[in-house]
Amino acid sequence: MREELKKRTKTIMARTRNNMKKAGTYRREFEDSMERYADLRVQYDVLKGQWYEEGCAITEEYTNKSGATNQRKTPLYLAMETLRKELLELENIFGLTPKGLKQIHSKTMEDKKESALGKALVELDGEI
Repeated sequence: MREELKKRTKTIMARTRNNMKKAGTYRREFEDSMERYADLRVQYDVLKGQWYEEGCAITEEYTNKSGATNQRKTPLYLAMETLRKELLELENIFGLTPKGLKQIHSKTMEDKKESALGKALVELDGEI
């Protein structure tokens, strides 16, 4: 099982790297973050498989200390929900979602815009 999970992590890393290259967002400096992303994806996939095996329960009855019975999200579903949010955040950062890619491109475009002051200084420098 351990070797299978390592292989799955490497596959996710390679796919993520390839997707980032296609999106134009890959940088070698992101490798550590990509590895964490791949680890989270494997964890999510394992939990999702377990969740399916257990019948996809989202909530369960819970009796608290005072004896009141309530519905609460299952611990397995809560863990998946947290991982899903973290994965989406990383995918946005990597530019692997439309929202994330748009943010990266808009920041890149902002960096390329020349300020009016900068333009004026360049013009003044040419006159001096």
